[in-house]
Amino acid sequence: MFEIKYRDALGRIGILDINGKKIETPTIMPVIHPNPKKQVVPIDFIKKLTDIIITNSYITYITKSLRELALKVGIHKLIGFDKVIVTDSGSFQLGTYGDVKVSPREIIEFQEKIGVDVGTILDIPTPPDVEKEKAEKDLEETLRRAKEAIELKREKNFKMLLNGTIQGSTYLELRQRAAREMAKLNFDIYPIGAVVPLMESYRFKEVAEIIINSKMNLPTNKPVHLFGCGHPMLFALAVALGCDLFDSAAYILYAKDDRYLTERGTLSLEELKDLKSFPCSCPICSQYTPKELYQLEKKERERILAEHNLYVTFEEMNRIKEAIKNGSLWELVEERVRAHPKLLEAYRVLKNYMYYIERFDPVIKKTAFFYSGVESLFRPEVYRHKKRLKRIKYEKVYITTVSKDIERPYSENLNVKETDVDILIKHPIFGYIPYYIDTIYPLSQHEAPELYDFEKEINKKFQEEFLEFLKKKGVKVLNIVEYNYYINSIGKFNSDSFRIKRMLEYQYGYDIIKDKKIKVVRSKNTGRLRQVLDENDNILFSVRSHDNLLIPSKLGAKLLWENIPFPKYRVVVNKEAEPFIREGRNVFAKFVIDCDEDIRPYEEVLVVNEDDDLLGYGTAILNGIEMKEFSTGLAVKVRGGIKCVE
Repeated sequence: MFEIKYRDALGRIGILDINGKKIETPTIMPVIHPNPKKQVVPIDFIKKLTDIIITNSYITYITKSLRELALKVGIHKLIGFDKVIVTDSGSFQLGTYGDVKVSPREIIEFQEKIGVDVGTILDIPTPPDVEKEKAEKDLEETLRRAKEAIELKREKNFKMLLNGTIQGSTYLELRQRAAREMAKLNFDIYPIGAVVPLMESYRFKEVAEIIINSKMNLPTNKPVHLFGCGHPMLFALAVALGCDLFDSAAYILYAKDDRYLTERGTLSLEELKDLKSFPCSCPICSQYTPKELYQLEKKERERILAEHNLYVTFEEMNRIKEAIKNGSLWELVEERVRAHPKLLEAYRVLKNYMYYIERFDPVIKKTAFFYSGVESLFRPEVYRHKKRLKRIKYEKVYITTVSKDIERPYSENLNVKETDVDILIKHPIFGYIPYYIDTIYPLSQHEAPELYDFEKEINKKFQEEFLEFLKKKGVKVLNIVEYNYYINSIGKFNSDSFRIKRMLEYQYGYDIIKDKKIKVVRSKNTGRLRQVLDENDNILFSVRSHDNLLIPSKLGAKLLWENIPFPKYRVVVNKEAEPFIREGRNVFAKFVIDCDEDIRPYEEVLVVNEDDDLLGYGTAILNGIEMKEFSTGLAVKVRGGIKCVE
């Protein structure tokens, strides 16, 4: 039903299959009134922008003429939209008016009868800041209704998919519980509800915590929908936190108040009317000047302004997709959250959850790490590097600093005598950059301005703690006198072999080559490492140019398999898939029966059978958690297979 194509942070570009109709996520679902006569924006305009909309089944149900027509011709013909239609159940009206004239069972059955693609349970939308006792009581009722809805769907074999909404007010432990219990019921999509009041009052920090605490307890193979989030300034952050679907009535509501949406906030049309042109080049803004639009009759102005609001909404979603594909979503988020201090506050809370977020963030990206403020110091790339520093099997280290004028990679521009002493270079972003691994992403592939003193201070605590870690491990930390004495007394040294050893330890956490004799091939033009050979000149690893990771050949994969204990870096497939993997075919999620849960997206992995026989090797597309939960889509892009006779 759901397949990941590209990813960055917790965000993913996915294909969602809804009864044969496919939509690409993340996406926005415009809210459409079920009565065609009350649709502000023509449905033909909506069709050009999206393959999915959301409407209200409760309004359809309680309006006799709409109900009769929907039951006769179906919701798609009623609205005039032949693609995916999602419906709310009346929960919004329940939260607004305190009561609805339909039972939870009736509204589920009605949604199925009118041909809805994705229906929603009649959950209890508990507002923020209520007494915990009420929030718990409301959640119990929501869970009861959820179970009833799932039983009804199974009993009557409904074709319609179901939304299982996560409630719990502002109590994170209740949100966590709601997510766990809903997950057990196996809903198709998981909306996060009752956050609109928080967004309206700019309590974005609480919204972010609700999203991440829900997300951590939901299955990874199902889409997450952030109910009521329709302002483009929020999309990038919400997508980075793992939201796949959004719904928007904002484009209409803001237009009714003569408000003009941008990706950075909302502007008043009245305040814009004296400008020569709009700060946008969409078809609406290219056709009208602010004054011309302002002078139109109210109803016409509302429609045209709503169309602009939709254009800018979808433009921002497309920009987010491009960022995910290019691996620059974090940079876009850090740009967007500076549109409002409360958004920046929400972003800063993510450092408390980086232990979880890092597991889903790709280990390599197409673009360099761009530093855009102190928040960049807490991004997954930095967090991961600091953890992986501890993988290296240090014996003797020398800690130093380098001039800011020395270009990276340091190993190509520092004039030092190479020895088996690990040189740890203090760095204001990454804490330490080891000399022998400094070409690996993102240690050389990053750009940053000169940091302020207070930014540099942030890493000092880590540097001190890491120094203590080394001492506890029995690592000899050399001072300048000891270091100079050592390098002047050492004889012949194979620094290339030592470098490869350290790179493999950093990448995999194990001593892969041990005492094996190896050679390296360097580029004739740049002098950089390009290949690692065994003593018979067989290729073991290639050094990928844009990130300098060591990519195994068939022999390299066997070397990894021999020296990395099971189940590390393994993806275990069933017997049905075994012959195909040996032929070099890709691993699809439905054939995975087990794997190392610590696998990160885009890491190099080994594909094995249940007996740990090596079948193939390649790049993980899903992480270790996802591989166990997904049943569709690509899990490992196989680079090569291992025949039985080999």
